[in-house]
Amino acid sequence: MDLTRLIGTAILGITLSMLFKKDRPEVSMFIGLITGVGIFLGALHKLSFIIDSIRSLTSKVHINYIYLSTILKVVGISYLIEFAIQICKDAGEGAIASKLEFAGKVIILTMSFPIMLSILETIINIIP
Repeated sequence: MDLTRLIGTAILGITLSMLFKKDRPEVSMFIGLITGVGIFLGALHKLSFIIDSIRSLTSKVHINYIYLSTILKVVGISYLIEFAIQICKDAGEGAIASKLEFAGKVIILTMSFPIMLSILETIINIIP
């Protein structure tokens, strides 16, 4: 059901966007933006199942949830940045999209740095 709703939203958004594209391109772009956000939020709703499953798994395996939550945040940021980049490109702002891509990479590196330090610390402790 959810898949058909997402596809229906996409088809409706495309149809409306095409109707307005010739006479009102700004409305067409706005329709595309709203449709994209709607599809993104519809897909985002499904992530709660994955997050709950990972929490359950970490409690059973006794893994520190901080590591997995950081990985989930990095994945989430990469999806959000990619979505924003595509919006910028759709609006014809390739320069802003490339700066946003760089900023996203820096944010991801910053967030993953504590995990990298933890891995290096573990390796150093293993080596005599």
